[in-house]
Amino acid sequence: MAQQPSIGRIVHVPMDPATNNGADVAPAVITRVWSETCVNVRVLSDGHAIEWRTSVMFLEDLAERASGYHFWTWPPRVGA
Repeated sequence: MAQQPSIGRIVHVPMDPATNNGADVAPAVITRVWSETCVNVRVLSDGHAIEWRTSVMFLEDLAERASGYHFWTWPPRVGA
């Protein structure tokens, strides 16, 4: 992993589309860094839910997860 997590950085987390206006991914702000792969986040859902997640683990690709929502990844880079 080339990037390093730090407080205030934006990451992506998986979401239940039923609570996120149909989207299965939402942005989240890192609020605590435990290690290079484990952080706490505040999820910014597209709905009324206020959600904090603790000890969220890094995955290179959220599609790789078998189940659950306690994972994060870096947002993809946008064209130059």
